[in-house]
Amino acid sequence: MTNIEVVKSQIGKRGYLNSPIYREAMINMRFESFTTEDTNFFIDYYRNIKDIFSRNQILQAFVLQCQKYDLKEFFLRAFKKERYLDMRLTAIRGYAIYASEKEIAPLMKKFIDILVKIPSRTPYNYQEYEMLRSKFGLPYLVEQYRYDCFKEALNQLEKQYNDMPDECKGFFTLDENGIYVALMTREEIDKNLDILFKRK
Repeated sequence: MTNIEVVKSQIGKRGYLNSPIYREAMINMRFESFTTEDTNFFIDYYRNIKDIFSRNQILQAFVLQCQKYDLKEFFLRAFKKERYLDMRLTAIRGYAIYASEKEIAPLMKKFIDILVKIPSRTPYNYQEYEMLRSKFGLPYLVEQYRYDCFKEALNQLEKQYNDMPDECKGFFTLDENGIYVALMTREEIDKNLDILFKRK
């Protein structure tokens, strides 16, 4: 069975959202080809599922594997639906496949407005920053499209990231496929955070 087939077979089973089989297949389906039927199935599933993990995996898989399908409206709705900035950025990455810079610029303005507010709401929001700064995030968009709105967002992100204490940085990243890559052990992370919060 493909990972896509495994996911479909798991959906609806008792406790499936926490099943390692389901979660691993959801992550790995980004490496497989989606048929039209698969794409329509996961569009419907995305619209109806509340689970953030599942929605995020669908967004990432669509960005990587479904460029031959017209998902412009799907990604625009996803940008408006999602609250986490990394998921909004994934939606923008998908939308950029089909949209012009003029269409993307207003979304990025909203994105930057939210980004600027992060330090006052969650001062040490290292997790979201690392995802946005990863090879899957803003650096990809800047390199791929060279749009000023992407460059502005990356500059703002780097400014805020650099303003954080060093103990908050470099725990992990995402690779070019959006896969989590640990850069420190759990012990190293805990040690850094202990230093940070003792300093406060």
